[in-house]
Amino acid sequence: MRRIIIILLLAIVLFSSCAKEEQVKEKVFPVNTITLTPKAIYSTIILAGTVSSKVYSIVNAPLEGSVSSLNAIEGDSVSSGKILCYIMPVDQQNILGQARADYEQAKINLEKSNEQDKPILMEKLKEAQERLESANNLYKPIPVVSPIAGTIISKNIEVGSNVSAKQAIFEIADLRQLIIKSAVSEEYVSKIKIGQSAKVKIHSIGNNILPGKISVITPGIRPESRTADIEVSIPQDSRIRPGMTVSIEIITEQKQNVLVVPQDILIVKPNGEKYVFIVKNNIAKIVKVETGIESNTEIEIISGLNEGDKVVIKGQENLKDGVKVKLPEVNKPEKEKGKEK
Repeated sequence: MRRIIIILLLAIVLFSSCAKEEQVKEKVFPVNTITLTPKAIYSTIILAGTVSSKVYSIVNAPLEGSVSSLNAIEGDSVSSGKILCYIMPVDQQNILGQARADYEQAKINLEKSNEQDKPILMEKLKEAQERLESANNLYKPIPVVSPIAGTIISKNIEVGSNVSAKQAIFEIADLRQLIIKSAVSEEYVSKIKIGQSAKVKIHSIGNNILPGKISVITPGIRPESRTADIEVSIPQDSRIRPGMTVSIEIITEQKQNVLVVPQDILIVKPNGEKYVFIVKNNIAKIVKVETGIESNTEIEIISGLNEGDKVVIKGQENLKDGVKVKLPEVNKPEKEKGKEK
């Protein structure tokens, strides 16, 4: 009987120790990693811009008056010096109108006169006609000419329209010399240069990417916006029109053969220190890193990591320093995976 009790006690002790071993069995965390190899990284800025023309002009009315004739409409190609319209000045228009009215009245008076008054009224009609002819010869509408060669983008008048002095009546642009106008923050002015390439995305024509080149960087900074104006030249394209909105991507910094990691894997402490997890011998290790330039999705690692390190890119939110991890099995046959299940 005593032997039976001893055997039972030993069985209970063994069962308890096995249960404890199961309880203290170490947890393994699944993660995904990348192996670091040197590559290039580019830091860019995205700017909003507007299509314009390098050769552009707004034509204003030279004086107050009315449009007597129109020689150009929207879409017309015009040469420099071409007459776009004629404007009759208000004062001259009034004199001509009065001379014409006097002549018409003299005709009416003659038609209604009796034989006795006809000689006098015929003389008055002759004088009125001479004054009208003199006014027609003396007072001519003023021509308005195009100051540049280009295409009529818009016009704001029709025949008979009354215009005021300096009123904008035509908009002309050379569509063969299109540019993008934008502005860049003073923070980046020193990081770009004339002749540098840029990517231009024009949203209204299907987000097509066009090659651009920085052609102008103004030397001064606007105090109210702390920006410098820039111009980006683009190739001629019949789909592009002045006034279209675009976005411009410009490289401000670039490095070759450096170590980079995805930005979203960084663990940033309240004091600003940055860390990542790496895997060595299936053990997670947290490593402090120093970073450099950033792209839209990646960031340069200046120190803390080496080429060939396996950096955790998925599952790091559950890790602690020193825990065991499991990497995904690569190219394992499906049959073997099924057996394990």
